[in-house]
Amino acid sequence: MILGSSHNQNAFNPEFFHSKTVNLANAGQDIQLDSALFFTYIKQLKSVNLVIIEMDYHTMEEKNDSENFRIPWYKRFYNFELHPISFLNNISLYSSNPSFFNKLLIDEINPKKIRYKLNKYGFILNDFPGVMEELKYDSVKLSKTSHERMKDKHKTISPDIFQFNRSKLDAIINYCILNNIKVKLISTPMYATYVQNEIAEKNKRRRLYIDSLVKKQPVLYYDYEYTNFFNVYDFKNDDHLNSRGAKKFSMMIDSIINQKETYD
Repeated sequence: MILGSSHNQNAFNPEFFHSKTVNLANAGQDIQLDSALFFTYIKQLKSVNLVIIEMDYHTMEEKNDSENFRIPWYKRFYNFELHPISFLNNISLYSSNPSFFNKLLIDEINPKKIRYKLNKYGFILNDFPGVMEELKYDSVKLSKTSHERMKDKHKTISPDIFQFNRSKLDAIINYCILNNIKVKLISTPMYATYVQNEIAEKNKRRRLYIDSLVKKQPVLYYDYEYTNFFNVYDFKNDDHLNSRGAKKFSMMIDSIINQKETYD
């Protein structure tokens, strides 16, 4: 079971895992939603023996409020209600964010817009449109234009949200430990323009928490945030892999999963 935000959603293609894999990560999905998904379904998914949890730079200090337009979708598709849902949103997904769906409808009838191809796991196989493609994968142009893109990207600093998310994440991990489910914390690859704009205070809190977690059994942490295994052609924007990068990353993580592991 894979949890997380769009970082994990874009990074893990179940097609390239030898074990049966479900990627439950989604755009804008925070830890409280991860927790709700996990505890709603874990007892039904009796064969789950590994949970992959996103531990990216932004993960611990982001939290959706009750007005987030995606919250009603979880009631519709996953049958849990994180916050009270209005009658209108209960009967109409469109009402949750008309402008969002209007754009989708316009894109659908625009012959110039790319038609995404999905595999049987619902993973996009041609997910390349983004700033990398727009700037023709020119690293110099990407660097020169990064300030404008990054100025508001994941800038929230909140020790309170950190503590809230920590309590939720601790509950998931403790459940896994008690039920002999392995846990892998993974930081997905980021392009240099994203890494260069990270805030030290947030990173320090995250790193200290990760250090405390890896002392637990059976928690392991894999940090690919700063890896050199990925280049500009593997990304669609500063903090998301494209389909090519996802294939590489999925095969890499699958190889790790299939190695014989020991927990000292």
